[in-house]
Amino acid sequence: MKRKVLAMVLLAAFSVATFAGCGGGGADSSSAAGGSAGSGDLVFGFLNQIDTWPAYSAIEDGTAEKYGLTGLSTSSSMELFDSGMPMVEAMISGAWQIGDAGSVPVLMAALRYDAEVVGIASNESPANAIVAREDNPALKVTNPKFETAKGDAETVKGKTILVATVSSAHFVVDQWLKSMDLTDKDVTIKNLEQPQAIKAFESGEGDFLALWSPELYQAYGKGWKDVATGKDVNANTLMLYFAPKDWAKENKDTIARFLAMTSSKVDEYNSKGEALVPDLQKFFQDFGAMKFSEEETKLDIERHELYTVDQQLELMASGDVEKWMIDIGDFFVRQGKFTEDELAQLKEKHFNITDEYLKAAKDVSPSE
Repeated sequence: MKRKVLAMVLLAAFSVATFAGCGGGGADSSSAAGGSAGSGDLVFGFLNQIDTWPAYSAIEDGTAEKYGLTGLSTSSSMELFDSGMPMVEAMISGAWQIGDAGSVPVLMAALRYDAEVVGIASNESPANAIVAREDNPALKVTNPKFETAKGDAETVKGKTILVATVSSAHFVVDQWLKSMDLTDKDVTIKNLEQPQAIKAFESGEGDFLALWSPELYQAYGKGWKDVATGKDVNANTLMLYFAPKDWAKENKDTIARFLAMTSSKVDEYNSKGEALVPDLQKFFQDFGAMKFSEEETKLDIERHELYTVDQQLELMASGDVEKWMIDIGDFFVRQGKFTEDELAQLKEKHFNITDEYLKAAKDVSPSE
């Protein structure tokens, strides 16, 4: 069904291929073109996040069929991943054709595997956060650069931070440390996927924990407090639709239909607002086996902005998406994940951000 095991098995192989050296290139993106373009064999890669709901709902209620995407099911056509990097790893093997992940792993996919950014699912900056236990001294100190954030060099240096590395949450940590004139070398970064990180933090391990929604709300339920969100420290993070470049070029119509389909559901999301809480609670339970309270679901709606096709085109045209990707690229350089020359390559090709599929989506209409 949802091949978490496949993604994790691929992790070791991908880590060697991606991080052993600083060379670019990597695997041929055409290897990810497995599966036919049309429908029944089409597979999407998703996280258990609110921006997955439009596709999930469209498949469940038959909207996908009206947009010409036939034979899909939420059990076989939607792969669930714990975070974005395992999703990128699975792309290499052809496990899915259209993915939805954070801008940090998508940037890596664009560099190493020439993946194309075909759309923008949501802005999740307020839904990425660093939390601490209530007795952490950092919570009593205002950040020296950002007045809505907490912590200074004295209360943070030498501490341990639990976070899934090469993730949007890790980028928030980087920007937070930078605001205090600190780097990863001034703290201990422990790489854990979110479920393991929460358990470890609950058992007393670590001083700070960086998460994104919906797991972030588990932290609040345990009484842990925000130290800083992505919004607080100008760590602008998006959830992006991306695809293997060769497959995308050969299946432009399929991507356009997918974008038009999800856009119709974003219209529903934006118009109904909190009236969708029961539907969203059911989605989180059925897709990711996660129980959400009514208040947690309302908070998730509040912290995410989902985009229609027209809004995605406006955001791309503004130049903000590329600007924010440059910020993340600088983060990768500081992390030693790639070089200044590789960042220059990405800038030259505009991070493989393209609006051609969104423009095509504007010409797609549902059948009656």
